[in-house]
Amino acid sequence: MAKVSYRELLRKLFSLNDTPHKIALSFAVGVFISISPFFGFHTILAIVLSIIFGLNKVATITGSWLNNPWTTPIVYYVDYKIGAIILNDTRPFNLRPFTFEHYIHDGKYAIWDIFVGSVIFGIFMSILSYFVIKYFVEKYKGRRAYDSTER
Repeated sequence: MAKVSYRELLRKLFSLNDTPHKIALSFAVGVFISISPFFGFHTILAIVLSIIFGLNKVATITGSWLNNPWTTPIVYYVDYKIGAIILNDTRPFNLRPFTFEHYIHDGKYAIWDIFVGSVIFGIFMSILSYFVIKYFVEKYKGRRAYDSTER
């Protein structure tokens, strides 16, 4: 398997042939998807939503990969905590043991907390990522335009 260079991935994202607004919006929608509790379907959701709303597919898919197997437990724990606060759910949900059976059996008590929390956390992270990505795409495209006029 080839090693993923995040620097190269960002360079490709920043150099997409689209407006900074559309790239940033598409990436932000992908980020929202990545925080949703629909793990395993993030890429499919990104493709479907990018087609329905005319978003940049590459940027949307890239944003949907922000949450990966290494970050999923942290993201879902934050989702759960936010949802539990909003829904005033005082039942404890233990993250351990970290087994599939535990999450299937005990996770049913936390699913609404995770779902509600993912919407709130997803909106926050999407807005944040929109402005960050838009800033860097504009900066990258501006520098590239300047470099091409120098030649």
